[in-house]
Amino acid sequence: MVDVVGRYFNAYNAHDLDTVMGCYCAQPVAVGPGGPARGRSDVASYHTLLWQAFPDARVTVWQKIVKDEAVAAVGMGIGTHAGPFPLTTGEVVEATGRRVSVRCCWIFEIEGCLITCSEVFYDQLELCVQLGLRLPA
Repeated sequence: MVDVVGRYFNAYNAHDLDTVMGCYCAQPVAVGPGGPARGRSDVASYHTLLWQAFPDARVTVWQKIVKDEAVAAVGMGIGTHAGPFPLTTGEVVEATGRRVSVRCCWIFEIEGCLITCSEVFYDQLELCVQLGLRLPA
């Protein structure tokens, strides 16, 4: 079970979409701050959009916790903002050239040897500050 999560992060860091998607089941769900992506096409688009916004994106996993059919992973996501990044407000932030480093937590639901659902949590305010965005008053 932990093996598929390790393969996922190795493929994520290599920006290898085929291998990332090979870690998911036939009808996966990926949930981030913008809401859920459902199905293989939407989940693949979700990853592609992140890699376009942060073409050097990498994740360092510090800890994995296994419980029944779930794996939690805690780590750091880093990258340089070099492409359009959609915010949860619907706005798109054009490339700032800023380097970001954000602590993240992923929860993976595993069935057999494949990910059925992945959820990522991170401090959106921290990311916005690092991107130099003006915050509402």
